[in-house]
Amino acid sequence: MTAAQRVTGSIIGGDSVPAMPNTPKDADASKDILHRLRHFHLGNPAVREQLEPLVEGLLPPLLNPYRDTAKLRYDYPLFLDPPGGETADEKDGGLARPIARFLKETTESFAPGDDDARILKDNLPRLEWSLRERLQGEEAAIDAKPILTDLASAMLKHLRLDSQSSEKLGADLERLLAAVPEAGQFLAYGHYPAIHLLIHVIRSRVTPRQVRFRQQVQTRIRGLNLLLDVEKGKSPEAIEPDGLKDSVGFGASLFDPSALSEVMDHSHGSIGMSSKRLERIQDALTTLESYRENEVRVRFVHIDTLDQAGLEAIPGFELIPSPEPCIQATELFDQEAERLARVFAAARIAKLEIDGLYDPAIHDPWFDNFTWEAFSQDELLLVPAVMALESADRMAGPGMPAFSHLLNSGRPVHIMIRILAHANPGMAIGQDPFSSFRTELGYIGISHRQAVVSQVSASRHEHLLEQFSTALEATRTSLHLINVGLRPIGQDIGLNAWLVAGAALEGRAHPFFHINPSMGDSFAERMDFSGNPQPERDWPITPFTYRNENGELEETDLAFTFADYALLIHQLHQHFTPVPLICESDDLLPVADYLSLTPEQAEKSVPFIWAVDKSGELRQLAITRTLVQACRDRLNFWHSLQEMAGVRNRYVELAVEATRRDITAQAETARERLQEEHEKKIDAVRTEAAGEVLGRLTDVLLGMDFTTAAPRVTERPAAAAAEEPAAQEPEPEALEEEDDEAVGGFEDPWIDSPLCTTCNDCLKINPIMFVYNESNQAIIADVSAGTYLQLVEAAELCPSKCIHPGQPQNPDEPGLDGLIERAAPFN
Repeated sequence: MTAAQRVTGSIIGGDSVPAMPNTPKDADASKDILHRLRHFHLGNPAVREQLEPLVEGLLPPLLNPYRDTAKLRYDYPLFLDPPGGETADEKDGGLARPIARFLKETTESFAPGDDDARILKDNLPRLEWSLRERLQGEEAAIDAKPILTDLASAMLKHLRLDSQSSEKLGADLERLLAAVPEAGQFLAYGHYPAIHLLIHVIRSRVTPRQVRFRQQVQTRIRGLNLLLDVEKGKSPEAIEPDGLKDSVGFGASLFDPSALSEVMDHSHGSIGMSSKRLERIQDALTTLESYRENEVRVRFVHIDTLDQAGLEAIPGFELIPSPEPCIQATELFDQEAERLARVFAAARIAKLEIDGLYDPAIHDPWFDNFTWEAFSQDELLLVPAVMALESADRMAGPGMPAFSHLLNSGRPVHIMIRILAHANPGMAIGQDPFSSFRTELGYIGISHRQAVVSQVSASRHEHLLEQFSTALEATRTSLHLINVGLRPIGQDIGLNAWLVAGAALEGRAHPFFHINPSMGDSFAERMDFSGNPQPERDWPITPFTYRNENGELEETDLAFTFADYALLIHQLHQHFTPVPLICESDDLLPVADYLSLTPEQAEKSVPFIWAVDKSGELRQLAITRTLVQACRDRLNFWHSLQEMAGVRNRYVELAVEATRRDITAQAETARERLQEEHEKKIDAVRTEAAGEVLGRLTDVLLGMDFTTAAPRVTERPAAAAAEEPAAQEPEPEALEEEDDEAVGGFEDPWIDSPLCTTCNDCLKINPIMFVYNESNQAIIADVSAGTYLQLVEAAELCPSKCIHPGQPQNPDEPGLDGLIERAAPFN
């Protein structure tokens, strides 16, 4: 998936490729321009008038194809399934579905074949588009069936089909409407989608629990009444005439109760209840019979006005304004928990009495001090949810004490804070958010070790619903930091808010993380880092295609940084200036590369980002040092999250380096030992060979006849002739040189398996080429089962850097030059 797809989803229709302007460069002018750009970068306000103004409509290249929101197709509006309905698993999107998926699945539920309801299926995109237009600007969730009924009727009229086709489509539309759940709703992407989705999750979870608890209460009431009836039957009054008459009920007039009483045994054969037990049972019964379910499911305590959120019309929702939401939310929970403590205690006492297990010595002290801390998870989830909607600026300022006190209280109260991803909480209004390091409320939340902390975005509804569900199940104080991609009402920008929220995630302005202390004590158990694009990198990288000065298509890798996201925020435009088209210099560096330089190297360069104007022309935008520092600050927080999540963990890297040094040292020691043994063997072979040669020479000399003028050589024995080739063997040193040359090339790929951390990254790329050995560490099973590209990618992803791609096995694989260059650091 490319970065554009991660941020935007899909686009209807084609999009133009950005082009590099074909403008002649001027080397002399470039020096002067670069001088002014350096002054701009360093914050000299005097040079601003000497530079081009920043025109409207500049967008990061990633978002350029989506500036026409009419062509944008994304997840919202959502279809919200009815609370307590029979839907798919929540993690599979059963609570909410994009309308395209909802329409497709609903149609296939009654028309599964490809040719079934063909006209309707062909026109589902038209119906989807009509829904988008109809729901535009809606803040609250809207009942689905009435809207679909109107739009279906309008579409049928608009198509003007022949009578037969119109009849078929009309019948299928009726079947579609019949398959829509009665209580289903549509939710558009307004200013408060996260609030509506949180309420939807709570109602969906609480409704079935409330039904089960009502049934449980009725069962306990019947059981207690039965106990009292049995006890009443043991009393003398039960066989008196009046008591017998009452016990018979219907038909009592057909016999004489006095006569029946005279013939019954009036002796007492059973032991009655103690007065304390009888009183305890009667008190529990009275409490359970007087229990009335609270119709309020969610209480939302807020300091800001939510008049436009459309929350008042939601059944079971109560909106409570307060100057101190955290304090008020705590009090509301305590009040409701105190009321329910009596009910839950009565239900538990009833169960123990019915089962005959109540022991006063054990249970009396327990129920005398029965408060919310003693509630089970199911009981805590029956307490109406309390939400505190707080301001990020207040939480970083005067509201911090109450905020911190609530996070440490353990009460299952939820705090929701809407985050502006570019802003710095606690800064004064109008103050540059980059004038100091950013206050990370999520990091402050993590410091309250027993609270659930979730930083999410409404633009990723499935991830958001999953994190909400997890926080509710944890029954702990929960902090939700939500980015919706919008500024306050009345300050929206032209680009779709859903896109802006996605860009904040992509540019590390609002990374996702979820801390759940109930999962364990270590960050490895507590932390969920899912949802972040390319979590192993500093910045996400995506291929980018453009036309060069000659009109030819070229492709490069483009990083999406926090500076790219900042370009979307109008208040931050003072940190950008266009680089004149005639300027060309090696000192201009993309900000992602600039951030990797040392301070000494950075002094010579000017950072920039790419942007595309409304005409599709690529421009370089130089950025200020202040914005660069903001990028460093966001990157620092990103690295902290990576380390907590075990991604690029420095401790792991140090451990891997230490292990590699140990293994290298052991290998060097073993090599030296083998070398020494080898040299000893060589000396022994040389000595033995020299002895054999001298022996053979002696044999030759002894076999000569020195009595004649001409020397006569006697025939050698067959054994000596057979040994002749041994004297012709090459010197051991030559063999050693050949072996060293053969081994030193590293042509074949290999893995330092002892360094493998069993991270599964390589197996995800190719589970046939990479497998685990008996020690659960990676090896290359079959190099021919994959490509050289997969070997290089695996080496790049490997956290312990133990994969060595070697040289390509297939010389015809495309892109080998670039792959060999990428593989070089790992070989």
